[in-house]
Amino acid sequence: MNLKQITYFMAVAEQRSFQKAANNLHISQPSISAQIKLLEEEIGVLLFERRFDGVTLTPEGRDFLGHAKNVQAAFQGAKQAMQHLRSAEHGSVAVGLPGSLTSLLAVPLIRAVKRELPNVKMRIVSGLSGHLREWLITGEIDLGLIFSTHQTEDLVTTPLITEDLFIAGHTDSFRRDALNSDGELRASLLNQFPLVLPGAGHGLRRVIDDVVIGHGVSLDIIAEIDAHEPLQQMVIDTQCYTILSLAAVHRHPEHIYTARIVSPTIKRTIYCATHSKRPLSGAARRVEMLLKMQLSKALAEGWWRNAIDIGLG
Repeated sequence: MNLKQITYFMAVAEQRSFQKAANNLHISQPSISAQIKLLEEEIGVLLFERRFDGVTLTPEGRDFLGHAKNVQAAFQGAKQAMQHLRSAEHGSVAVGLPGSLTSLLAVPLIRAVKRELPNVKMRIVSGLSGHLREWLITGEIDLGLIFSTHQTEDLVTTPLITEDLFIAGHTDSFRRDALNSDGELRASLLNQFPLVLPGAGHGLRRVIDDVVIGHGVSLDIIAEIDAHEPLQQMVIDTQCYTILSLAAVHRHPEHIYTARIVSPTIKRTIYCATHSKRPLSGAARRVEMLLKMQLSKALAEGWWRNAIDIGLG
């Protein structure tokens, strides 16, 4: 038994006709008949007496109608309560996003907040992971996504996603001859690729250096750019390469070719961070939930290869 069957049953009882009920509900008559039959089979009684001029409720059907009205009233009450709760949430919420995730999440998140929390004013702040940590501590933002914990008593961090990093180059000039049979690049061959990477203080650069230096791999770094968009544009306009997350390049699939780095893989984790001594408001908690939903949707689309949900819930 489900709410759809209850709704169909009440419509037929009111109209005394399967066809009229189907017309009012904008569905086909066979569909409504099939659902009523399933309902009757589940509860084990005949709800309607079929007659040449329509249908009428059986005694059991009249008794069931009272229960159905209670169910529908309870559902409407719950719906109204949630709508009241939504409208009661108000205020401003600031969310920090790292550059590689801003183009993926900012617009969908704002749309979701506008739809679900119409009285909440949304602010998106984009920056480096290290800067986002500082803004969380100072209260500039309410919550943010960061890539490393660097455990501190000021922040509470929850791991959400682990992802592999990829080498990226222009689609027309990418050296596919260096890839293995699975279309992946061994880390030991990275020295054959002229790279443009963020500077040494950048979180992504630290992740890369920790892995490649630890495995004795040298890198041919021809330039350093901390800004996300100029770095991608450098790859598109020149013959150089970079190392990045697929989330960073999902809007330029026609211009940038990517290959996963293996042996070893280079992984990083996306965390949701909040201030440990500054509880989130109700509105901020709802925004946090919507942010996680947008990440879940991105994972479900299938393009974010080798990314794994470890805490989205």
